[in-house]
Amino acid sequence: MAKRSFKKRIGMVMLGVTVLAAGVFCAPRFLVYSTGCERADAVVVLLGPVFNDRDRHARDLMNRGMADYLVIPAYQKVFTVDRGKLKPVSVRKDPDRLKTNQGAKAPSYYEDTHLELIEAKRIMRQYGQTTAIFVSSPYHMRRIRMMVGKEYGSPEGHCFLPTPYEKAQVNAWELKASDWKKVGREYVKIAWFLVYSPWVR
Repeated sequence: MAKRSFKKRIGMVMLGVTVLAAGVFCAPRFLVYSTGCERADAVVVLLGPVFNDRDRHARDLMNRGMADYLVIPAYQKVFTVDRGKLKPVSVRKDPDRLKTNQGAKAPSYYEDTHLELIEAKRIMRQYGQTTAIFVSSPYHMRRIRMMVGKEYGSPEGHCFLPTPYEKAQVNAWELKASDWKKVGREYVKIAWFLVYSPWVR
């Protein structure tokens, strides 16, 4: 009886180790979410430490005619293509809107990316836009899809295109320590969003 119990414990430990190893192995690939995309109303580019890579991809999409407007919600800026060049478009601004976490509309524990998506939705409504191509770093895209699903009612109808100018390894054995740090930080952010998202209206 004791021998059988010991074997059962060993089996459970082995199962746990296998599941953990599989989770670690798949962790980077799960984050790098992307979709195919047809034309949308707007390209929404989200802020980050490597914003130039994101902005470059967003401008590429605009130059390819993938949308009529380029929205940078963190800066409350909107651009449109005029004679082959991006021209700024006026938008009703509130300079303290993002700094104050949307005032009374969003609690202080909302993530910065979440606040940007709320602002993007507000700006899009000004121009009657209903579909967007969301651009960010590769490891951020899964979390962005989750937040868009919560704030926009559904991720369906929207596109998610990570910038190709920022490399993100998806094979676990190819990741460096700095890559694992990014992956780990992203999962912490996803976990935090899942904690507070039930209270998002």
